Amino acid sequence: METLKFKEFSSLVNISFWHELSKKKLDVLKLSDKPVDINAYYTFSTSQQLDPFLCLEFNSFQPLKNSNNTNEEYYQLPIRSYLSPGTLYNYNTSEDFKQSPKAKIFEDTSKQIYNDITTGKVDKDPSLLTRFILLTYADIKNHQFYYLFGFPALLPSTPMQQSGKVQGLSEYLNTDQLKSLASQLPLSQFFLLKKQGDGVQVHTIDQWTTVNGDKPSEEEDNLPIVGFCDPCCLPENPSWPLRNFLVYLSVRYQVKKVKVICFRGMGLLSSAQSTETSSIVFTAVLPEQQKSDEWSGKSVGWEKDTNGKIAPRYVSIASTMDPLKLASQSVDLNLKLMRWRILPSLNLEKVQDTKCLLLGSGTLGCNVARCLMSWGVRNLTFVDSGKVSYSNPVRQTLFTFDDCTPKQKEKATAAADAIKKIFPAMNAKGEVMSIPMAGHAVAQQDLENVKSQFEKLDKLVQEHDVIYLLTDSRESRWLPTLLARYYGKLLINAALGFDSYLVIRHGVKGTESDGGCDLGCYFCNDVIAPSDTMKDRTLDQQCTVTRPGLSMMASAAAVELMVSVLHHPQGGRAPGETQNELNSEISTPLGIVPHQLRGFLSYYQTLPLFANPYKNCTACSQPVINEFKEHGWEFVLRVLNDSSCLTKITGIDDIQNENVNIDWEIEGQSNSDDGDDF
Repeated sequence: METLKFKEFSSLVNISFWHELSKKKLDVLKLSDKPVDINAYYTFSTSQQLDPFLCLEFNSFQPLKNSNNTNEEYYQLPIRSYLSPGTLYNYNTSEDFKQSPKAKIFEDTSKQIYNDITTGKVDKDPSLLTRFILLTYADIKNHQFYYLFGFPALLPSTPMQQSGKVQGLSEYLNTDQLKSLASQLPLSQFFLLKKQGDGVQVHTIDQWTTVNGDKPSEEEDNLPIVGFCDPCCLPENPSWPLRNFLVYLSVRYQVKKVKVICFRGMGLLSSAQSTETSSIVFTAVLPEQQKSDEWSGKSVGWEKDTNGKIAPRYVSIASTMDPLKLASQSVDLNLKLMRWRILPSLNLEKVQDTKCLLLGSGTLGCNVARCLMSWGVRNLTFVDSGKVSYSNPVRQTLFTFDDCTPKQKEKATAAADAIKKIFPAMNAKGEVMSIPMAGHAVAQQDLENVKSQFEKLDKLVQEHDVIYLLTDSRESRWLPTLLARYYGKLLINAALGFDSYLVIRHGVKGTESDGGCDLGCYFCNDVIAPSDTMKDRTLDQQCTVTRPGLSMMASAAAVELMVSVLHHPQGGRAPGETQNELNSEISTPLGIVPHQLRGFLSYYQTLPLFANPYKNCTACSQPVINEFKEHGWEFVLRVLNDSSCLTKITGIDDIQNENVNIDWEIEGQSNSDDGDDF
């Protein structure tokens, strides 16, 4: 007799597994280092296989079908493959990975295998004999992974022996018996076999006593026959799964000697040709194993590297990934880290799905777009009628000198192209068009063109969730304000003075019963109808003269305000909160949701303000909404040609010698000297 030797498992990890681990780490595991159940498989040998491989793929994290899961997706085995359940231990740092209690984890898993044997769990689920462990450190920022596999095999007190020579399956079974065996394929992971004349009967391992009785024969010709689907193709040796199966027989049924079939598939069977198979048969002699309550022996099975040492392996998948997918995963990393450590309730998916319309692609438009992209927004539409001039690129962060020469590019198109160059996964487009402006009379020859611009703007407002109003004139803000109110869209205004800025949200309408709040719009604190302020302007009036850093402050505030609103239970109907709420219960995970923000760079101060809607407002009051609802484009054209009609429609002309009082709630400063900076 000689010592029975086994071919150890090797791991074969599909790249899709590492992709899935990255996603799980970001979205599910986060900073958790708790053990995670995973599944793998091995396949019985073919002539091309050299080593027995344990394979993991993208679906290794899916639960088993027979578990109490409600998930429609469950783990499915490939053809001719067998389950190996495992446990993943994923660590958050390389140091944690190095210092992980490897010996204890391995020992605990060995005890679990032994406990499954003694309690009878293996009788019903033989795959428990092939448990494995996987220790990992996922450096998802650099798409690198360090890992170490363990395939615990229980060692009996003395080595197992092999008696006699190894036979081929076709030597051990005659042709009729082989045909009988073939008719009962596929076989279980581990099985029992009983010869019956010119046939054989295959049984599951829980039928041991029924098949072999309480005291099976130890005579060579009448030995009990067991088999397993062998992933090894060596002509003299079985593979790793057999080790624990033989321990199972020794502990569970006190088997001392057994005939073992290492099943490796079968060739075609017919009466005219012989059966070809690489399966082997040998006699195994098992040491006596005393049954105890807990495994106290040794176990082996850590995967070794190419030098035969137990050491972690390393894989980088960065070079194999689609660059676009790499970028998508990387740009979301900071946001998901925020959700891990600071804001578990952060709804990144809602932010990402929000469609934003940017009216104005200049200094504010460029900076708002960059900030929206940083928050994960993926759908942007730029609207502008201007072209990139030589003075723009230094202030307008999406443009370069090449956008000005040799031919000036349209701002809206250039901004959309720039966004997609920064991050190709962005769904960004540019609309080159003008916004019809109140008080800007329309010549007869331009009527159709202006009408088409109105219709286009009307459609764009309906198609988007949030409208950013970032234009550089007061009258260009009137029509978008009206449309946002009419369609119930969240509109965020941003406007710049020399050293002050305004950010204000409005537009979403509701009912008194929804518990929300109506908010004053950009025009509610200014009873004068919008008029043509662009005629006969001097050079300094034609340009936005403002401190360079102000646009970035206003743009950031406008985007942060949108994200806060999206997280409020009432969305755009959220009440306008001021500093008074800072000491009370915060309504969103990001803090208060103000109505307006007025920033004063001279004092490095930002004030959160609130204003009620003005019932006679020339942009959002009910009379204006009713007029638009009834007459549509004809009403808009009337306002374009003569904006003074708005004061008549809203009743402002009827107010004589009355003070128009606006209710402001301001912390620490009066707004009496705001002037016309906005």
